[in-house]
This record gives sequence, C-alpha cells and structure tokens, in this order.
Amino acid sequence: MDKIPLRNYLKEIENQVDRGETDQAIAHCRHILKTYPKNLATYRVLGKAFLESRRYGDAADVFQRVLSGAPDDFVSHVGMSIIREDEGNQDAAIWHMERAFEIQPYNSAIQDELRRLYGRRDGLEPPKVRLTRGALARMYARGNLYQQAIGELRAALAEDPQRSDLQVLLARMYFMAGQKVEAVETCSNLLKRLPYCLEANRVISAILPETERKEETQVYRERVMALDPYLVLASPFETTADNVRDQVVVIEKLDYKEGQLEATSQPAWAASLGVSFEEFKSGEEPVPDWLQAISQSKSPAKKSEPSAPSPEQIDESEISLEVSGEAAEAPMLSKEEESEELPSWISLPDQPSGAGGEKATEIPEGMKEAGWEASSGGTGGTL
Repeated sequence: MDKIPLRNYLKEIENQVDRGETDQAIAHCRHILKTYPKNLATYRVLGKAFLESRRYGDAADVFQRVLSGAPDDFVSHVGMSIIREDEGNQDAAIWHMERAFEIQPYNSAIQDELRRLYGRRDGLEPPKVRLTRGALARMYARGNLYQQAIGELRAALAEDPQRSDLQVLLARMYFMAGQKVEAVETCSNLLKRLPYCLEANRVISAILPETERKEETQVYRERVMALDPYLVLASPFETTADNVRDQVVVIEKLDYKEGQLEATSQPAWAASLGVSFEEFKSGEEPVPDWLQAISQSKSPAKKSEPSAPSPEQIDESEISLEVSGEAAEAPMLSKEEESEELPSWISLPDQPSGAGGEKATEIPEGMKEAGWEASSGGTGGTL
C-alpha cells in the first residue's frame, strides 16, 4: 500500500463523497479507523458518506459519536437536523439546526433553513432568526472578548446546565482568559460525562503541567492524540491545527477494489469511542465591526435532545506518528470550522417544513442597526 498524509487522505475521501462514490468513501474511512479508531475527522467524513447515500440510521450513529467528542460540531448538527426531520421529529430537527446557527450565525443558508423549520412547526416563517445567547457568546469569542463571552455562557448554562456545547466553549474562554481553576473545573465536569471530549482534554492537558497534577497530563494528551493526532502538536491557544504539517501523520492508503465494502448494520468500529449514545471548511467567520469597536474601546435553554497558561512547546521531531496498516491505539480539540456556504453534500429538503431562541439578551447597537434581534422566550422552540 502507498503511504499518504492522513489530512490529504481525508480530503480525497471527501471529494469521493462529493462525486457520489459513497461506497468507496465508506471503505476508505473504515480502513483509517482500523488504525485511528477514535479519529473525529474520519467519523465526520464517514457520516457525510452515509448521509449522502441516505443511510440515515448509520449516519445518525456516526454523527452522535462525533458530537460526543466535539459537542459543537457544525457538520454533525446540520446532518442530525436533516435526519431528525426525515424521521418526523420536528423539535429535534429544530434543536440541532439552532445549534448549527449558533456556531455560524452569519450563514444565510442556515438562517433560511431554520426559518423554514420554524414555519413548518408554527405555520408562519419568522422574518428573522433571533440571536441566542450561545450565538452572541461565539461572536464575543471570535472578537477575543473573553469576559463578555463568559458572562453570556454562564447565563445560558444557568437556564440549561446540560448544554455540553456551551460548556466546551466556556472551558476554552476560561483558558484564554487565564482563569485556570475555572477552566479545569469546567473540563472535569465535562469529562465525567464525555471522557473523550476533545476540547476538554486539550485544555486540561495544557494546564496540568504547571500544577501538582502534572503526572496526569499524559492521560489527557493521549486522548487528544487519539481524537486528532494533528491537534496535539498545535499551540493550545490555536483552535485549529492548520499550522501543523500534513506529513506529520502518515497512513497506508487502502487499495480499494469494487465491491470491497461489506454490508453491516452495526460495524465493529461502532463503539470505538466508548461513549453511550444517550450521553449524548476551513475558514474563519469575519469578526463584526461592532465587536472590533468594543475590543478597542474596552476590555473585557433549552432542553437538549435526549439523549492563560504557557505549557512547553512540543517538538514535532520528538513524536513519530507514521503508522502501518496494523490496528493500534494511537499514543498520547480544534473543531474544523466550515465555510459560510453549506457543504456541497448537504441537500436540504425542498418541501415547506418548526422557533428557536433563548432568553432575551442585550444586543450591541451596531448589531441592531444591521437587523439582528435578541431572542425571546415567546418564539423559542424546545424539545
């Protein structure tokens, strides 16, 4: 077998999904999972392939696994919304699309889809999608307004303490603000329910070396490595591993033959993340002008669907990640942010299909002038 950087391999598989070569894409994903059985990026692509081939049951299983490691994964929430609507679970479809909106509030396609879902539920589409605390917190985070983001997140979690996606962001904001004790406490609470939560493991592994618990660091680093072998080599202050060289992680490429994909309803890799279901492209969105203005002038619920430290820099030369085709547990979060447009593999339903919003929150004047509105409980949709 030829060897190829894992990152490049996954891009090739995504292209196969875009071309409709889903059987081949699924076979390649399963091949990667034999070596990296917890790799979130591979699961994400596998979920896309299942969704494209309308294998919704398998797609839901995979997306839920991604969400157990990255509760704020944009692609998985959009995929789960499509699946839940197909199942007739309108409230769950809305809940997942609301989470996608909070992650990318500027995405016009997501706004339109959320309005359509509200209209299907309520009989009338709202003229605008109301901004939630979660969306506002992410805007503050992108503007490096950590204390403002923390305030919004704590208020949102007071309404719904089970929002793992908001807990993940809160842990990151505490870390970036240098509030180490609060960051570790938030991560520890997350890891009790989601032991392979990527961001929680990443944050806590960056803080522990400076504490009396430094001997525990390796446990968390190994989890980060298993979930994203590129990210463990990135600076803990970076949200992506884009600066890590592709060639750092190399894997043997499957020599695919037609018909090689076996039929199975519950593949062996299904439980590889070790998390119960019930527990649950690359481009930064622009920072709004009003956020930039605030940065210069001052420093700084819903029911979920059922179920600044300076750590030592890692020398890439000290870690060998090249692997053979042998199945092995990788030794040792940055979620990938999608582009403003919906990925090409997502085909949203055409038929009219119900309103989300969290408790009202203060919106800066610049946003009001741009047409944004604060959410209010009157139009909110819950499960």
